[in-house]
Amino acid sequence: MAGAAQREQRNVAEREHYLSEGYCVFKKLVPDALIDRVLSAYRADILPSKAHFFRQSTHRWARNRISASGYAIDSFLDVHDYPDHPAFSEAVRYVVCAPQMRSALAELTGAAEHRLMQSMLFDLNTATFPHQDWYYLDSLPNGHLLAAWVAMEDIKEAAGRFYVVPKSHRLELDPANSVTYGPYIELVKHYFAEHSAEAVAPELKKGDVLFWNSRTLHGSLPTRDPSFSRKSLTAHYLPGSYEFGSRNAARPIAVRYRSHDGMRFREPDSRHRRYSLWAKVRTDVFASMHERPPLRNLAVKIAQSLKH
Repeated sequence: MAGAAQREQRNVAEREHYLSEGYCVFKKLVPDALIDRVLSAYRADILPSKAHFFRQSTHRWARNRISASGYAIDSFLDVHDYPDHPAFSEAVRYVVCAPQMRSALAELTGAAEHRLMQSMLFDLNTATFPHQDWYYLDSLPNGHLLAAWVAMEDIKEAAGRFYVVPKSHRLELDPANSVTYGPYIELVKHYFAEHSAEAVAPELKKGDVLFWNSRTLHGSLPTRDPSFSRKSLTAHYLPGSYEFGSRNAARPIAVRYRSHDGMRFREPDSRHRRYSLWAKVRTDVFASMHERPPLRNLAVKIAQSLKH
């Protein structure tokens, strides 16, 4: 009985910390054996592969670029569903859909069910700039999606640790034209420049998981020593009672789901799921627009005018 009471106290404390600060760390949540299975499949099937993979860091299809120390430079998107590498993706799903992960999610949100919406794998730090997830993907109504950063090794400080800005999930960063990419991102970067001293970059060891809210400002510190890898998985989850969208979505986004051990996971967009020349052309065009805010903003305005 005492053990159960202690667990309940800990659960309440973790939930209160998540609600108050916008993030929470669970130590040794994922068993080493599940992580080792992912790493084994990654080293056997993904790292030496000559195939094209869709990249989280560039939003383009590309073959692996390997660093001088033997690590993949570009990060991978939606690793939970690689149809041409089923053993690898199954190993990833056993981590991101693990009972321990589902229990932690339920603790933090109070929801009985969560759906996996997106996943990423990092071999090296990609020095992600400060941002809030809800601009790109979120619940409808907003602010209820949450994400998990899973350390697949002991993360060295010089490798460039993941950080969050506590309480930033309560911010209302809303420029005059928040639908367009440029003004919103510049506002976020300006805010972080003034509040970078508040950022928290906890020491995470293999199996530790950091959860954060879709509105929490986060990113990666610069790499100081590229000889260190920073192997990690990121997963985004949607509580079962919410629909899927983004900060500026006018209506829910249609989603196709499959299931792993009773947990539903989102099937990625066809442009990102399997390589083809047509998929590469489409994503290259989108990435070019994304990298040029004036062009992207013009496309958004055109799309909006066509709806009316």
